[in-house]
Amino acid sequence: MDDAAHAEAVRSGRAWEAFCDSLKAAGALVLAPDAPAGDVDRAEGFRCLTRLVRLALKTSLEYGDPSAPQLIPYMSDSQKFGIDNPDQDYLWARISGRHRYRLSGTRGTVGYVGIGVYAGSAGRGDGRTVAHVHAEELQAGPGDRLELILSPDPAPGNWIRLDPDVSTLIVRQTFQDRSREEPARLALECLDRIGPPPPLTPAKLGRALDRASLQVAGSMAFFKSLANRWRETPNVLHPTDRALASRSFGDPDLYYCGGSWRVGPGEALLVDFVPPRCRWWGFLVCNYWTESLDYRWRPIATNGERARRRADGSVRLAIAHEDPGLPDVNWLDTEGHGEGTMCLRWLLAEQTPVPVPRLVSIEALRRGDARGRS
Repeated sequence: MDDAAHAEAVRSGRAWEAFCDSLKAAGALVLAPDAPAGDVDRAEGFRCLTRLVRLALKTSLEYGDPSAPQLIPYMSDSQKFGIDNPDQDYLWARISGRHRYRLSGTRGTVGYVGIGVYAGSAGRGDGRTVAHVHAEELQAGPGDRLELILSPDPAPGNWIRLDPDVSTLIVRQTFQDRSREEPARLALECLDRIGPPPPLTPAKLGRALDRASLQVAGSMAFFKSLANRWRETPNVLHPTDRALASRSFGDPDLYYCGGSWRVGPGEALLVDFVPPRCRWWGFLVCNYWTESLDYRWRPIATNGERARRRADGSVRLAIAHEDPGLPDVNWLDTEGHGEGTMCLRWLLAEQTPVPVPRLVSIEALRRGDARGRS
């Protein structure tokens, strides 16, 4: 629709009605036969929908003007989707290929700062990675400052070309130990806007509601489809799908091994591997809706800093309903779920092994028999 049609849809209330109808349709995905029917899984599905609505309104309406971009937190312990990473801070901004921007600030001591520019929409399924750099690929200024120009035309120094359909900037900061690392302090400014941004108009609201509807419905369907595809072969980690990662605005410096897990009472899903040389690695247990479980209170994730190693240098993870209580086993809590999704990430790794999980009984594991079944 053009601006006049959007404005009329807002005046008549049709824009709001269409937005509400789209949320009802997205909610039907929670009740569909191919989704888990358990009470907790269903409650989490509807909670996931509320979180997606909250995020979509923030990114499409409140911070949706590319002429007045702000880097805002994109994920948190109560705002998550798409196999979020508890060891990462995500910063997001709406940008456009019509403008020139400067991203600047201090580098900090956090182990990794990745800057990604994306086009299209992950919700519509036409997203793609336009450019990606990490901090060590940029020339640092005095006082460990970073400055990066993003524009359609070349600029001196650190520069990323913006394609006409650019839509999104995401900055990822990955921590080994948050208690010891300082995050980068970055700000984004539009260099060619004169004066304050224009106020809200009916047309702007109508476009934002349309965008938010697509984002909610598309994200819900996209990650549900991914979970169902993995669910066909539970307890398997699959090699990364680079095209899928690009469409979902992933970080190309990361190698993702994802899958579905299914564990019964008295069982443990073992994941054994020898970590390669890499900047960071992490393993995460999620629910069916690809949201991390509650890492504020439960051991549902680990990384190269926290994980205990075995005598031979390998790492053994155990996804289970109870702690096996073994000194060389890293327990990951299911939070009472019988199934969910999981992800192992390697960051800037020299090799990218894909471990083969094995389902064993906890009693056998405690006896030292971890042969199990893959």
